[in-house]
Amino acid sequence: MSPQVMSLKSRLKMAGFLCFHLLLIGVVITWGAIRFQSWELQKQLPELRLNPLSVAPEYNRLEIVSDEDLVKVLNRLQPRFRGKSPQINHVDHALRFWGIEAEFDDPQSLSGIEMRDILLDHRRFGDVWGEKTDPLLVHNQYGVRTRVQESLATSSHEDHTLATLAEVGTPADYPVVTSEGETSLSVMIGEAMRSFTLNQVEYEWSAVVFALYMNSARDWMTTEGQYINFDVISERIMRQPPVKGVCYGNHRLHALVILLRVDEQTPILTEAGREKVVSYLQGITSLLVKNQSEEGFWDKNWDGQPLDLASESKFTPVARRVLATGHAMEWWSLAPPEVLPPDQTLQKAGHWLVETIQEMPESEIKASYTFLSHAGRALALWRGKFPHQIQLPAPAQVTDRL
Repeated sequence: MSPQVMSLKSRLKMAGFLCFHLLLIGVVITWGAIRFQSWELQKQLPELRLNPLSVAPEYNRLEIVSDEDLVKVLNRLQPRFRGKSPQINHVDHALRFWGIEAEFDDPQSLSGIEMRDILLDHRRFGDVWGEKTDPLLVHNQYGVRTRVQESLATSSHEDHTLATLAEVGTPADYPVVTSEGETSLSVMIGEAMRSFTLNQVEYEWSAVVFALYMNSARDWMTTEGQYINFDVISERIMRQPPVKGVCYGNHRLHALVILLRVDEQTPILTEAGREKVVSYLQGITSLLVKNQSEEGFWDKNWDGQPLDLASESKFTPVARRVLATGHAMEWWSLAPPEVLPPDQTLQKAGHWLVETIQEMPESEIKASYTFLSHAGRALALWRGKFPHQIQLPAPAQVTDRL
């Protein structure tokens, strides 16, 4: 073979080799670009709804609480926090309880709008807590959030204040005034989504925020690189032992109910994911039915385990029972029919709450207000209404207050 032919073959072979590698490099670059775009998409937060979804009551059970008893209970639980230094956990629980629309004849009671202003306007917060108090709203690298469990001027649960604002229907573009200037509620929601982790101490109220505000069920990525969706969140909630967690595990159960109710309006769970949540809540209901006291209440050990009071010295027995019973009655009041207990269980619990709240001294009403807000809201929801829709008597008409 002539040298010229051999040289031509060598050049062709080299050209083929280069073409192959160029093609391979092109494939790698294209794959990398697709992966990068996918990565960037995952880091982008899902679109938010302007107005959060509403989860409304669907039952009206006169046998659980009568009109007369409901009025008496709600009157005792008005948000009488007007004045200096109202506890922020009382304010945000009361706002969730009563709603933005709430107005009262009692001059000591804050309206829903006034409570929201304290939470979202640093100027109003300063009016009641003083300029020297550290602000409730703080900026960080992800946005704006409320301070939690640092003092009486802060929220008591992670993302509880934000979930409250969601549950009372606050638009995502609602103005928020911090010590550094004006922003919007969407910045706070974005912060919650970016900083969220499945391993944070409390994730239940975060789940409520996401379910009510997110306009998409797609996965998103947290700053820790976790892929999050509502199946993942519900699995995390159900993995924890029943009574473990804040308020004896009831916040997690409430979050699961919210996921189910939102899923009825717009799919956010897979079919298998929804079935798991329903089955789990049915199991929880069976535990509660089995362990209800003869009087109608539950305690810290509503799962039937021995009662351990080592960490409960700050709560009276009545406070513990109101906490456990009120929370259970609240999430049941919004739950789908297939996870509800027998009517007798609900009636006994409702009657016990009514009698107990009417007999509580004012000092214990004040000390246990956050627990009682769940109980009062539950009783109103069982009558098919939000608390602000119940007509209360003027102060002079109330003659049976203790």
